[in-house]
Amino acid sequence: MCSSDLQRMILLPLGLATALLSASLGAQTLSVEGKGTVEIAPEYARVGASVRHIADSAAAAQATVDRVVTTLLSEIEKLPLDPDTVDAGHITIQPKYRWNPRLEAQELLGYEATRLLWFKLTSLDSLGETLQMLTEQGATSVQPPQYGSTLIDEARSRALTIAYENAKRDALSLATAAGLTLGLPDTISTGSQRPPLLRAAQRAAPAAMDAEMAPRYEPGQLSVSASVSVIFSASP
Repeated sequence: MCSSDLQRMILLPLGLATALLSASLGAQTLSVEGKGTVEIAPEYARVGASVRHIADSAAAAQATVDRVVTTLLSEIEKLPLDPDTVDAGHITIQPKYRWNPRLEAQELLGYEATRLLWFKLTSLDSLGETLQMLTEQGATSVQPPQYGSTLIDEARSRALTIAYENAKRDALSLATAAGLTLGLPDTISTGSQRPPLLRAAQRAAPAAMDAEMAPRYEPGQLSVSASVSVIFSASP
């Protein structure tokens, strides 16, 4: 093999590597993020309450809370609810103490029983009446309603579409400013899915009422948000 043939064998791979390096340097990417929000009306509310009582014995404490919860269960049967969601089986019983400074020791006050009650109210028109009933019939505390809708998944899909469109618009603006031509997305990733938030012009509080009317709650809109991160290719 002559020396000129050997030189060509060495130079050809070197030329190919130079071309690949130039193509790599010419490639560009733009990383952008987009957010989208869709608001929908809530359709139902998950309502929770608890009943607590302290007695001299655990059995007496449990008997009292069981009696109150039985009354509450009887009353909620009259409400528009999903019967499969009624849950009143969680109960805890624990001793309650207080510090006696004179004896410098813990002093047993009794036994506290706590029983939880949850259910899904299918009509928000009855929300005020429901919360008032729970309080009047012996619930020790009532949790703030948790609103929901059967359209959450559809709303999230729309929010994702909006988020991508916003990200693409930003990428196009950046590409134009940099004198580049925007290409197809290389990767697309979504942020963690967050629970919908209740947004209201006014707080979900009872409206004005007379003494014979149950409070009327007017919840606002459920806000469903989504975010995306997109890496677009771009070329000069």
